[in-house]
Amino acid sequence: MADTACPVVKSEWKTTLAHEKGAGAACRVCGPKCEGLDLHFWRKICKICKCKLEDHEVKIEDFNIQHSILKNLLTLNDGTTVFQRSKLALSQLEASPAEIEAAKKNFMFMPEGTNPQTISKYMAALPKEKAPHLTEEGFNYRQKQLLQQLPAHDFDDTYCDDLSDKEKQKMKDFNRKRNEEASGQGAIKEHVDTTDRVWDCVNCNQKLHAGDVAIFAERAGPDKCWHPECFVCSTCNELLVDLIYFYKDGNIYCGRHYGELTRVRCAACDELIFTKEYTQAEGRSWHIKHFCCYECDKELGGQRYVAKDDHPYCLDCYGRKYAKVCNKCHDKIPPDAKRVTYKELHWHASEACFNCNKCIMNLLGKQFIFKNNNVFCSADCARSFSSGR
Repeated sequence: MADTACPVVKSEWKTTLAHEKGAGAACRVCGPKCEGLDLHFWRKICKICKCKLEDHEVKIEDFNIQHSILKNLLTLNDGTTVFQRSKLALSQLEASPAEIEAAKKNFMFMPEGTNPQTISKYMAALPKEKAPHLTEEGFNYRQKQLLQQLPAHDFDDTYCDDLSDKEKQKMKDFNRKRNEEASGQGAIKEHVDTTDRVWDCVNCNQKLHAGDVAIFAERAGPDKCWHPECFVCSTCNELLVDLIYFYKDGNIYCGRHYGELTRVRCAACDELIFTKEYTQAEGRSWHIKHFCCYECDKELGGQRYVAKDDHPYCLDCYGRKYAKVCNKCHDKIPPDAKRVTYKELHWHASEACFNCNKCIMNLLGKQFIFKNNNVFCSADCARSFSSGR
């Protein structure tokens, strides 16, 4: 394990973010068990319930970085931005106020091919539970996926935890390369010519018929298209919200999983790692400064720790939260202490605790009889104990 030097003092900006952005939002996973979102300074999780930011009922406007990401992410061939195209498309969209409002619930920026017919067919093809204009469940799904698929800390270093100047430059270079070579927004097109070539969905390999709408990704080439419900990230298999994709080696990805194709992600802070040196433990990667106890943030580099549910804990915190209780003395068994376990019960691996409940004979390394949650050296001791003799 690598030694750590986890900074104690965080910037005032991070303190403001933790207490103001989405603070108090209810947790969709824990419900009333969580008192409301209290964002950890650098882990991007709630300090109360440990659930992710996107698992809480945060308002997307509270985290308008996603709007800025999309606004600046895509530059069209004519030099205009996706924001400018969307503004023009909305002004020219001859649809009812209800239809326009439904479209806005699906897109921050309208995609290419926007007209009342294509938008209507696109929205009708979405699964009900993922359709923002139909159900609250669909609305919440889109909000969660925007935060998950376009994490602010993958696009803007001010949302990262104290990057060095060298890390910031590497991140800037990574972002520029990604935006120039991989990013795009799917275009909605309707199959209107039955004499034209056959449209086959890249994902499910099923044919699209005249009247169907399909999603085209310019970077994949003009002959590749997807059903609206099939336009998903190749890694997480989730709908690509707002049709924003990142293309690499014949596949489309969300922003999060595109980043992980070439960079490892810190298991603690959820940021991509832009340093040569980092810690690898429990099959995951960590910034050296972030390999800390999941409970108290104590540095664990070079220290003994216990892993629980893929998270490292210092011995003290693990003992307080998860230590087994000895069936004999009823004291907690330290995580680094030896113990005897049988069925769901535990004992200190000592003569004082793991012994016959009748005659106190040491049972370490010996056969024993288990009865009514007690251990005995012999059937006679078991009978005698049960009869109270």
